[in-house]
Amino acid sequence: MKPRHWLVGVALAGLGVLALAGCTETPPEQPAATTTEGGASSSTGAGPLMAPAEWEHVHNLTLDGNRLLVGTHEGLWAQSDGEAAQLVSDPPFDVMGLALAGQRMFASGHPGEGQDLPADLGLRESTDDGVTWTSVSLEGQVDFHRLSTTGRVLLGLSSSDGRLLRSTDAGATWTDLGTPPLYDLAVNPTDAEKVVGTTEQGPVASSDGGTSFTPIAGAPLLALLSWTPSHLYGVTPDGIVHTSTDEGASWDEVGTVPGQPAAMAAQGKHLVVLAGDTIYESTDGGATFAPRITGVAGH
Repeated sequence: MKPRHWLVGVALAGLGVLALAGCTETPPEQPAATTTEGGASSSTGAGPLMAPAEWEHVHNLTLDGNRLLVGTHEGLWAQSDGEAAQLVSDPPFDVMGLALAGQRMFASGHPGEGQDLPADLGLRESTDDGVTWTSVSLEGQVDFHRLSTTGRVLLGLSSSDGRLLRSTDAGATWTDLGTPPLYDLAVNPTDAEKVVGTTEQGPVASSDGGTSFTPIAGAPLLALLSWTPSHLYGVTPDGIVHTSTDEGASWDEVGTVPGQPAAMAAQGKHLVVLAGDTIYESTDGGATFAPRITGVAGH
């Protein structure tokens, strides 16, 4: 099993599109970002904002209402409507994995500059909107590049060996579920036994909390996933956004983003996708997108 920080190659027939980059690799050069056809205006009605110069690499996105949380190599940042992004975590650390569960945030990654901590931070938790963080478990043992949660249930993909770990007590203890060849995963927010993951051969589904997976027949080749109470969203390596209302059994194509997707998040009909050097935003379930933040380095 390759480590989770490799550049995952997902081949689309005739296109040769590579999927997503991990913590150190840089994706191939992308075309200049443009608003998608029929693109909606941003939530503020103003133009897109420029990314902070400090962002060397963005790993993940999370939505907390209209507040966009951005996990970067330079810490956790937050960007609200019409406002410049602000550094939240104090001190900053490399936020490789990020998941929001109500008033609790979970993260994983690596220490920031000058921090006397193990290279792999295990699971960390914040209860003050991401400002301060404490270790929960697995410090010095695991770096999760993917985290998904329904609250007390968490699933995480270990970057070093591809292990899928599951916790039912908010990360205090973990069960090793083996090394399924997953790149991304999402847990049903209303039923933690239902999990969907992405692989190089197509999406797979689990009905036993991630213990076993079966291929989803006829599904599009997806790279990234995000699950809300009403919809499961997925995006292909070339930026086509799909949605499912039956736990991934069937999918509808709803919209596109230009460029190669590297991160996505959804809350209700609100979606954000990092593609190329731009974070695109949709407020209509992925039908239309407009740039929210441009000039994102490392993508």
